Amino acid sequence: MESVSLDVMASGLTLLLHPNHLMWLALGMVAGLVVGAIPGFNDTNFLAMMLPFSVYLGAMDAVVFMMACFCSSQAAGSFPAILLNIPGTPSNAPTCIEGFRMTRKGMAGQALGISIMASTVGGLLSALFAVVLTPIVGVYALNFGPAELFMLALFGMTAVGSLTGKSTTKGLFSSALGLFVACVGTEFQQGYTRASFGFYELFEGFPLIPVLLGVFGFAELFSLVKEDSIVEKGHRQFSGYAPIFQGIRTALGQWGNMIRSGMIGILVGLIPGTGAAIATWVSYGQAKQWSRTPEKFGTGHAEGLVASDACNNGVPGGALIPTVTLGIPGSGTTLVVMAALMINGVTPGPSFFGEHAVEAYAILFSLVVANLLLLPLGLGVARLATRVTAVPNRFLVPIIALFCMAGSFAWRQMVFDMNLVLVFGVFGALLNRYGYSVPAFLLALLLGPLAERNFIWAVQIGGTDSFLRPIALVILIATVGVLVLPVFMKQMALKGKT
Repeated sequence: MESVSLDVMASGLTLLLHPNHLMWLALGMVAGLVVGAIPGFNDTNFLAMMLPFSVYLGAMDAVVFMMACFCSSQAAGSFPAILLNIPGTPSNAPTCIEGFRMTRKGMAGQALGISIMASTVGGLLSALFAVVLTPIVGVYALNFGPAELFMLALFGMTAVGSLTGKSTTKGLFSSALGLFVACVGTEFQQGYTRASFGFYELFEGFPLIPVLLGVFGFAELFSLVKEDSIVEKGHRQFSGYAPIFQGIRTALGQWGNMIRSGMIGILVGLIPGTGAAIATWVSYGQAKQWSRTPEKFGTGHAEGLVASDACNNGVPGGALIPTVTLGIPGSGTTLVVMAALMINGVTPGPSFFGEHAVEAYAILFSLVVANLLLLPLGLGVARLATRVTAVPNRFLVPIIALFCMAGSFAWRQMVFDMNLVLVFGVFGALLNRYGYSVPAFLLALLLGPLAERNFIWAVQIGGTDSFLRPIALVILIATVGVLVLPVFMKQMALKGKT
């Protein structure tokens, strides 16, 4: 049985290495690098527009193109996050916290090098995990019911709220603010609107992209407009490949962090309905929890950047597993991939490996090859991208503002969303000024609807006893531990001083 399995895997790799398939894989990599670097426009939007062309490409070429685009866009979204404090995709928001601080210190090249290396390692780990364990692991995703998903959302909000910001209290209050804002919109059971104040644009709640662009990108303009350069005074910007390679060496010195963060990306991606935007916040919080220098997080610390980007590229492999084995897409992008397969007469699900084993392994190996190509392609793009820091702020500030506005409009084609960027830009600046946690606010806004829906479903299906199921109980214990940990660490620090 093992030899047959190895033969099938070898046949899948051989199929992928056909020149036609490799050409589409390379095109997908280039397209993903462009798409990921455009704030407000992500791989899911782009691939959805490309979906009609999958009929002409065929299942194999279409899916290889999409998986390569998925992989490279996750990494490319870090470039504007690091250089301009504008996340290319929602999952790159944690990258802004450390990456842009490094840019302000004249370390843009190092930050990009760290990001590329961490993305490559996290992506390769995810791809290899998918190749080896997809037929075995996919079924365990079904063990996560509404109670477990609610507990996971609660854990994410608590972890980020307690471990970010200048104090635990302010961090948790920031999470509460995010939950409050998440309540705006249409209630999913009864269908009535809450706190929309008559604005039909808010019937579906606050759109994530304009909020992200506001609290990160636009909020930073209030400080940049007072300075001549994006690099702070007293710091020098180094160009060329030398700082990028220095960043790569820094990332390679954090194998434990990269592997742990990549595994978090895989595990969260494995759970349908979660995705990279949740995984990266969880990974960032865990990195701070395990760090020997948690006080450096938020100041341009390599550990946080490694954790965010290794996790970010760890998600595609995890999200692909339930898609091909169960027919349940693990993310929005894998939903489009699944649609491309079905349009071409291939139905993902339990019988997929039995009926299309060679094609299945070819798709899985496309992730491996895409992540191997990510390093050289990323280095070339990073070398050009660092030149952004040489642009004076009198030109850069209007450009960033224009990107924020254009990105918010591109999301839903509504002028209303451009106004939201202004409102949340001021709101983000106030949060930063008074020491509240922007990450905790954003994650609660993201997880609020997920937590609400799954809490109600869990109670309706199994009552309160459903929260005592083994997996839910373990997550609950971890949540309590995350709350207690900052207090314990503070007490230990006080004892160390005395």
